[in-house]
Amino acid sequence: MQYQAAAYAALEILKGTGVDRVYCDYHDDFVVRYTTESGPSYHFFQVKTKSKLSQQWTLLEVFALKKTGALDTETKLQDIRDSIAGKLFAHTIQFGEQCRAVTILSNVHFKDDVEQAVEALQAGSSNKPHLSKLLDEFGRIFASGKKLTPDELKKAQAKLSLAPGVYHIGDTLEPFTVAARQAIWTYSEIDLRPHEIDEIARGLIELVMTKSCERIAGCTTADLNRATSVSLKDLLDVLSISTAVYENLLAGHDPHAIKSASILQRKLKQAGASEASIETASRQKVAWDVWLRTNRHVHTEMDLDALLQEIETACTNWLLAGGRLIDLRGLLKKMLATDLLKEFKTLDNDLLFGGVMATMVRKGAR
Repeated sequence: MQYQAAAYAALEILKGTGVDRVYCDYHDDFVVRYTTESGPSYHFFQVKTKSKLSQQWTLLEVFALKKTGALDTETKLQDIRDSIAGKLFAHTIQFGEQCRAVTILSNVHFKDDVEQAVEALQAGSSNKPHLSKLLDEFGRIFASGKKLTPDELKKAQAKLSLAPGVYHIGDTLEPFTVAARQAIWTYSEIDLRPHEIDEIARGLIELVMTKSCERIAGCTTADLNRATSVSLKDLLDVLSISTAVYENLLAGHDPHAIKSASILQRKLKQAGASEASIETASRQKVAWDVWLRTNRHVHTEMDLDALLQEIETACTNWLLAGGRLIDLRGLLKKMLATDLLKEFKTLDNDLLFGGVMATMVRKGAR
């Protein structure tokens, strides 16, 4: 379930805003890295599960905190440090402002007194004696020897949150598979067939498992990132999307670069294209997009509409005829010989091919 939770979190990388890397079993069960103007920040997760969904996490299990008795011995304080929540609070102190949040994620729910403890920590006060003691001793427990102001301690303790009854983790892969398909659609608008998402779901779990088990002794910072974390490149590999194709489309300011790359690759692979041909097609699609943006100010709207309709018809006929690349060459040659295409002096075979590719992507996205 830890692997499922980390894999699901990594899918947010596809959104292209904020999350850029997820560390697997390094510093914590998994850590989500965000890119910000002031530098990276981190969200730490502990994944805690129970075998029966009817079970709930208790205050003693989460905080090692009892409702009676004083926090008057080092043993009691150490128990809190070593608790589920305590291990997360260590990050809020160690990473300071770079720690944006810490979360306990579970397949089951938490008892009311656990939720009350989190609310008290976030609010910075409580009328319950055992929680007041925890708040009073927070700095002594987690920041002993460190010169933190009361405001800094309050910020640190307020970063804890709970994620109960998470639906995308389970004893089988089915809940994760369903959630992953929806997440991929939400973040990239790629709609996958059942057999595709089954394969991708397994690939995501295997990816996280591999990243969680890599040996890190003697690694450089760059090696650590490669060995322990999931990046966009890793996700593109699992989704069978060429990084080069994606980067070509992204450089061409395609607002849906991941989706466009996915459609291009799937359609052209069906047409028998090689990886090199697919990358070439992505560059020519970008060249077409640039040509079209430029020539909207050169040619009349009527002429451009007629051109786009011709390309739409040619693309439709080509796809209906089987979509083989070898058949497209002759089709483009005939189009360039028509009177309409001769009106567009700067339009050549490569650009026209890019136009067909752009049309194919648009049709595939409907």
